[in-house]
Amino acid sequence: MKEIGKIRVHSRLRSVNRYGSENKLTLQSISPYNVILKMNICIRQIAMACILYVLTYGAAQAQAGFNAKIGVETWSLKDEADITGQSKHPGQMVGFDILIEDKRFLFAPGFQYHRISLVNEDHSFSFDVSEHHHVHYFMIPLTAGYKLTKDSFVNLSVLGGGEVVFFYDVDDNDLGLVPNSFYGVSTNLTAMLHAEIFSLLTAEVKYHYGLQPTLKARDDSKMSGWTLAVGVQF
Repeated sequence: MKEIGKIRVHSRLRSVNRYGSENKLTLQSISPYNVILKMNICIRQIAMACILYVLTYGAAQAQAGFNAKIGVETWSLKDEADITGQSKHPGQMVGFDILIEDKRFLFAPGFQYHRISLVNEDHSFSFDVSEHHHVHYFMIPLTAGYKLTKDSFVNLSVLGGGEVVFFYDVDDNDLGLVPNSFYGVSTNLTAMLHAEIFSLLTAEVKYHYGLQPTLKARDDSKMSGWTLAVGVQF
């Protein structure tokens, strides 16, 4: 009988201890720190939901257009112009911009291919694509601006921003330039006057200003240039 009584006492003590530990866990789970932590998590989730809603609403309210374009251009190297007094490197480009418009404000990311003559020529612009002494680049422009006129036959916009320039390849040449002669990535500042004609055709004049040299052996071989382009907007 005494043994049975001891067993009952021990079982009751274990029940009390288990109840106490459960109470501790419950009190710990509702401590101020945990409550604040859970509130912060909820607040972050609500904030992220609000940000996503605002971005989605803004994208829904904005109008987007696709502008495919082709053009001719002329570039100059700063050190070459300083030494010889002339630096004219004609080229051609093809690419596209995505025009995102919200009221009169514009954002225009894009992707472009450029081929630029290695030869310092007498003329600035050239439509000839049969010659093969060029350096080849891909450019990603990120520009923003303002629409000066709206709802007319010809709408004008001004945009500015930056470009990331990626070296792709160089043609065989007599100048001793090989792919390793060029930096792989550089950046430009850019400004553009853009015209929409009947909301279908586009024309633009764009200026590029290089921030870094393009040739590894020439510290001041920064490129600047002009592009004249026409396109179709969808």
